[in-house]
Amino acid sequence: MNILVCPDKFKDSLSASEAVAAIREGILRVLPDAIVTGQPLADGGEGSLQILQQLLPLKEHRLEVTGPLRRPVSARYLMGAGKAYIESAEACGLQHVPRHRRDPGFTTTIGVGQLIEDALARGATEINLFLGGSATNDGGAGMAAALGYTFRSDRGNDFVPSGNSLRYVTRIGREAGSTDLRSVTFRAVCDVNNPLLGPAGATYTYATQKGAQPEDLPTLEAHQKAWAAVVSDACGMDHSSTPGAGAAGGLGYGALSFLNAEIVSGTDWLIEAVGLRQLAATADLIITGEGQIDEQTLSGKVVAGVGRLAYDSKTKAWAICSSSRLPNGVNPVGIERVISLVEANTISPEESINNGKYWLTKTIADQLRQFA
Repeated sequence: MNILVCPDKFKDSLSASEAVAAIREGILRVLPDAIVTGQPLADGGEGSLQILQQLLPLKEHRLEVTGPLRRPVSARYLMGAGKAYIESAEACGLQHVPRHRRDPGFTTTIGVGQLIEDALARGATEINLFLGGSATNDGGAGMAAALGYTFRSDRGNDFVPSGNSLRYVTRIGREAGSTDLRSVTFRAVCDVNNPLLGPAGATYTYATQKGAQPEDLPTLEAHQKAWAAVVSDACGMDHSSTPGAGAAGGLGYGALSFLNAEIVSGTDWLIEAVGLRQLAATADLIITGEGQIDEQTLSGKVVAGVGRLAYDSKTKAWAICSSSRLPNGVNPVGIERVISLVEANTISPEESINNGKYWLTKTIADQLRQFA
């Protein structure tokens, strides 16, 4: 039996590579003669660089940048043959912000722009910006400021806006001598397809995951709406409804507006990059997964992308997760079974995260004994 194992990370529990290893162990307990092909995946968010590093001969560059709390953090990116690969979470990710300090109204994407500037200084002519896992809701303002854009308030002061000061921007300019971005190809590799504004936008979908309280959301949304109006006027085009504009707290919108970036699905981009379509063609079963499967999973996450691939290749596919919030009987297209560690073992979500390797291995073995 040929089994293709291609999960995303299990957030706060296992990396994608660790999840592959745990699933492989469970398979071989029950099917010792199975041919298991493992391919870690990512959705364009955290973990993308790790996968690319295994695929391509890229050089790592590490530097100190301004983190989401406006304090220095160490961040890296990859580069080769004039192409740079930058993961926004390296500079503005939630991992840089202690839980008690998470506030998307304050945090910034300045460090993302600094990574881009460093890559340009090293001769990059194509920049692939992987969006996801951010602690921010600044619409890409910090990134743009680091690349030479200026923002003036109605009081005539230049400042770098964050999520709770976007509405005070009345004029956008460009510093003299700033790096010319027009000759560079930018690609925003996105983990979701949300627009910037509205019930499915950056604020109402993701801001509470970054520390915002429900009562903060209308104010944060008002800032984003005012920001979109000023930026659209300055750039001559309104990208706020473009799928992916809401990624990484509106960093997708900033990339569209200030970098003239093309937005692509992170999952689809990486599926093609690793040759998953070819691997799926010879598989009898595909096993994918991620930490939590919910409605956001359907908006461009790995499980949804692998499900579509399984559907196209007419291959049976399972998805395993720590917990599922999908209604009973509702599965992503192409996914035959959604398996929850919590439900399958009657354990708490905390236990499924804290001992993820054990429960993932055990559950895969149990499921194969029952259904394979």
